[in-house]
Amino acid sequence: MAVESDISSIDSLADSLSLLEDEWEPDSDVLPDDPFESNISSEQNQWPTGSTDQEISQSEVAQAIDSFELVSEPQLNQPDETKTPRQSPFLRSASEVDSIPGDKLHATLSETEKSVLNPDGTIRKQFIDGELILRNSSKKHRAWDIEVHLESIESTDFGDRVSSVKELDPTEETAIPYTASGPRMLVLKESIDTESSRDEEPSLSMVFSDSPQEIEINIEIENVSPAPLYDVEVKRTIPESFILPDDSVYSVEKDSVVWDIGRMNIGEKRNLAISARVNTESVEKINAGATSATYSSEATVSRARFDRVSGSGRQFSYVNAEEDDRPGVWHCTCVFENKSSFVVSLSGATVRLIGRQDPILEVSDIRQDVPPEGKWDSMVKRVESDDQPSFTQEIRFSILPRVSVQSSGTVELKEQQLTVLDAALQKRFDKSRIKSYISSKVETVITLENTGTSEINVLRVLDDIPGIFDIPNTEDISIEIEGTELKQEQYRIDLVNGTQLEEKHISPDREGNSLRMTIGTSAPLGLQPGKAVVIRYPLLAPDPSPRNELLVAPIKVDFSSERFGPVATRTVDKPPIISVVHKRRNISTGKEVFPGGKPGQYEIMLMFHNSSDSALDDLALHDIVPGTFSIEESVVRSDKDGERDSSITKESARDGTQVTWAIGRILQGERIEVLYTIQGDPEAEYKVSDAQDFHGATFGDEVDEEPNVPQWLEQQEKEMPSASKDVIEVEHQSEPVVEEEPENKEDEVESEPESEEHEESEESEDKSNTCPACGFEVGIGSSICVVCGHKLS
Repeated sequence: MAVESDISSIDSLADSLSLLEDEWEPDSDVLPDDPFESNISSEQNQWPTGSTDQEISQSEVAQAIDSFELVSEPQLNQPDETKTPRQSPFLRSASEVDSIPGDKLHATLSETEKSVLNPDGTIRKQFIDGELILRNSSKKHRAWDIEVHLESIESTDFGDRVSSVKELDPTEETAIPYTASGPRMLVLKESIDTESSRDEEPSLSMVFSDSPQEIEINIEIENVSPAPLYDVEVKRTIPESFILPDDSVYSVEKDSVVWDIGRMNIGEKRNLAISARVNTESVEKINAGATSATYSSEATVSRARFDRVSGSGRQFSYVNAEEDDRPGVWHCTCVFENKSSFVVSLSGATVRLIGRQDPILEVSDIRQDVPPEGKWDSMVKRVESDDQPSFTQEIRFSILPRVSVQSSGTVELKEQQLTVLDAALQKRFDKSRIKSYISSKVETVITLENTGTSEINVLRVLDDIPGIFDIPNTEDISIEIEGTELKQEQYRIDLVNGTQLEEKHISPDREGNSLRMTIGTSAPLGLQPGKAVVIRYPLLAPDPSPRNELLVAPIKVDFSSERFGPVATRTVDKPPIISVVHKRRNISTGKEVFPGGKPGQYEIMLMFHNSSDSALDDLALHDIVPGTFSIEESVVRSDKDGERDSSITKESARDGTQVTWAIGRILQGERIEVLYTIQGDPEAEYKVSDAQDFHGATFGDEVDEEPNVPQWLEQQEKEMPSASKDVIEVEHQSEPVVEEEPENKEDEVESEPESEEHEESEESEDKSNTCPACGFEVGIGSSICVVCGHKLS
């Protein structure tokens, strides 16, 4: 029949909707063996005939389904959690049950949720602990054969839909524990943005600074349960480094802010916001505070619910058969007596005459409550039997259950941490001085070390190059992290005319250039805390003029962690300096031959005077002794140190023997004299003028008195700005303080006594180093005046 096909898709019906027994299949799912499922049937004589059923159209069935809020089987398999779950047709509301006098069988599903969520609302940890609590509210009578049928237990560890308790003594309570996981009542999300002014994706990094920085905290809470939530409260701890505004829309309790939301309807969503300022007192990570929410509900977290609850007590039934005035006719009544303090709910009764298949009485959907110590009588049924009839009766009843479900929970968000951006920036040249008008190469090394707790993913570098240098070739620039050189697609380099940072110590030769580098273009750089990025490139000064007395090459780096996060800016505390020194060599050489005190003896003096701007290395004086002569003695004297040690080498030459005196380093302003005596044959013809030719002096590189090591400009602490313009101009004209590497400090200390000794020697030279005959200045250690030939004592 069409009616049967339409109704066969219905899982259950409301109590007031019944179907004809003779039109319903005995093995239908709607007529189970369980006594309580008989509520959907009724007596035969109370319903229309089958012909009436044929007149029911499909639309009428649908209207009945809508009227009684029935649910089809596919809908039950996929419940809509945004709607309140349907009430079981076998159970009544707690308020209705409470209005009926008498004791009841109390059944409660109670659950507690404790969950930890990630900031995006996904589950990190979840614990759902539940109890099925059964309580006998009677103070006098026991209850037994208690059965609890549950629905939607898929997320629980219940092994069966039916839980049984054999017996409960008066006022006894028992609890069956269980656990669940998966479903949720409330979703909590939190977003922290340390750069909210950009209105882009949030960031969690901050810049290490003395000034507090603004952050925005947005909290979203949503009811995703199938029931309203009550007593909803959101609490967030506030760290000490956070400064809250005065005009807040929340209450403050000690170190927490609290939103008392109260009730949240199904699907309701709330957005909460906090604006705060944060102090970054160190580069350590900052705990941003923990957010949590609490709630209560009249539904379970697991979605488990009662289908039916039944129990028995002191009740019995019998059939009262009264013979009619006419023999063989009996008037039969089924009687049910409640001998307990419980309220008993009757659902159906069936009475059969022994020996007959069909029941004489079939009553369903009674919906009769029998009060304590009360009874129920069925309608009278007429039975014809010559003998006294014997009956079997089945009464479907239960102690009236009072069911309730409840849950409470605490949902916490994993505390987020704010990372701090900071870096140590250094730039160095491999030397601090270059010579004027001589092409010089200088190696540049830039190091940026991540000293914060936030990952650095993009760098923007602005680097000044003084005007004495040519524009560097970008192909010569290398960028590396931990010894691994970056690929060219990972950075971009642009050249900018003119220095962009330095305004005072600039080159008069040219305006200079700047390098603008962006590192981390194709992908995040991933510079972890404690790691460093190193930039290297060579510079060439082709023709530096001596006017470049002091040049400063500052650098500035902007860096950030997130794409739309805050940007930190760092400049070098001590920018590298370089200067052009103008040093030229100035030397005097000479030779003089004097007759000796013996026949055939001659005294020869070689002289070398260093008037250069610096000392010279590897000085050697050369002379040729005629072949018929031999050297008897020689001595090397300095006008600064007196007699000096030297090594003498002799080699054969065409005109005699070539003699070399290897003297070594000659200081600036120092005069060296080599005096030696030769002895030859007195009878040989030898002219003094033939020996006047000077055969040369050789020397090596100029010597820096101070090592040519990197130096930096010591930045002086800036005073508070003054209203006087003159003071500012003076400050700009002040001489820079140059800082050298620590290893040079000892050399500076040791050079001071040498300077004092040099001054003393100059004073003594003025007094005694003159020829007594002609007054010509002679060096210390000289034995003969080169002007008049007077022998000095």
